[in-house]
Amino acid sequence: MAWLPIASAAVELLGQHATDATQQAMLGADETHQLMLQAQEMAHQEVMDQRSEQFNEAVQERSERMRERSLLDDLNMTDRKIDDKLTKDWIGLIRGQ
Repeated sequence: MAWLPIASAAVELLGQHATDATQQAMLGADETHQLMLQAQEMAHQEVMDQRSEQFNEAVQERSERMRERSLLDDLNMTDRKIDDKLTKDWIGLIRGQ
């Protein structure tokens, strides 16, 4: 029976090592899971950044087209005013005014 305390201590040490190994495995799995989540988040963020960039480019292009359209409308209005003035002057010449 003298070996009973030694066996008990050995079983306790084996149990502790098994617990430590299990905890280390769980910590490793958790760390791996966290790294995978971070990688997914980075991939999603990259996609969002690309979409944001595309959206900003589309908004800038639309704004530029609107400015060009406004400029063309202004030029068209100026042409109409000049045409109206020429027509009025022509009518005035015909009437002798």
